[in-house]
Amino acid sequence: MGRHDISLKVSGQPTSLACGLYASTPVQTAFGWRPVADLGPGDLVLTPDSGLVPVAAIHTELRQALWSVRIPAGALGNIDQVALPPGQPVQIRTAFAMPFSGDDLALVPATALEGWCGIAPHVPAENQPILQLLLDRPGILFVGPGLLVGCDGMDAGAFDLRRLLDMPSRPVLPLAAARHMVAQLVAQEAGDGFRGLQATALRPPNLL
Repeated sequence: MGRHDISLKVSGQPTSLACGLYASTPVQTAFGWRPVADLGPGDLVLTPDSGLVPVAAIHTELRQALWSVRIPAGALGNIDQVALPPGQPVQIRTAFAMPFSGDDLALVPATALEGWCGIAPHVPAENQPILQLLLDRPGILFVGPGLLVGCDGMDAGAFDLRRLLDMPSRPVLPLAAARHMVAQLVAQEAGDGFRGLQATALRPPNLL
């Protein structure tokens, strides 16, 4: 079983990869950027779809993060380097998302981004608690600064068609689909780099 499998087996039982935010990760709130460890129920956090919404609960992730995903500064619009657990959903914008989500936005597990824009795994994992910030219903959070990440709702396990239709976020792509999409982005990045080198090589010398 490879490191990129979204589910692992512990004591013979499948379990998903660790998901959440490291305790020091900044989250945009009504009072500016604050580490997720400083937040509690009732604090207002900023979402792109619903504006400021209250935190419903914060749970500690009990699953072990076997590695962290390091997102270098500028890779996804983030100002500083950000580390995320491998299962944490990240929202990206690309035309390659269209077949999967119907528009140019997609939520993908952080581990699926490895190999694109300098994003890489880091072992051992960050030595910090992983906290799961929950809203009243699933949504998107500003973290980083500069990243958009998925956030579960308190009723994530309950099926309610009315709430599902009103849900401001989108499902997280399965890892296989996410990796296929990111492979297209990596190929595009490599092609752009090659064309840039080719253009430089073909440029006529600067004659004085």
